Amino acid sequence: MSLKKTDTHVHSLKVRYSEIDSQSIVYNSHYLTYYDISLADLLDQAFNQEEYINETQNEFHTVNVNMSYKAPAKLNDTLEIYSAIKRIGNSSITFTQEIYKKDSDNLLNTVEIIWVNTHQPTHKSVQIPDDLRKKLEKFLINQT
Repeated sequence: MSLKKTDTHVHSLKVRYSEIDSQSIVYNSHYLTYYDISLADLLDQAFNQEEYINETQNEFHTVNVNMSYKAPAKLNDTLEIYSAIKRIGNSSITFTQEIYKKDSDNLLNTVEIIWVNTHQPTHKSVQIPDDLRKKLEKFLINQT
């Protein structure tokens, strides 16, 4: 199922010269940056991240990434990054994301990213608070 066909978060950005390699396509590691930018924007719409960190001493850490390359993005392409939450666990969030070239159905890249809520002083995973869980649920999709 395409995230484009769901009510999900969309973030646009333009590929810059510094992000391409000698083949004139986006260097593979930059896709993770694109996804991270989109997730930051999604989370900004859900809650105040800085306030959460300061009040709880908790922060989310990436523990798993599974990315698939479908087609290359090129210099000056405008990309649309679709982001949603696939699952909210006890202490983890599983995100699903897709990148398309703007105004097309050409899927360039997909990823599933898992974050764990971690108490910073102890470096141990901790439960996601119920109030935060409720704020994140608006980005939760059913991928049946």
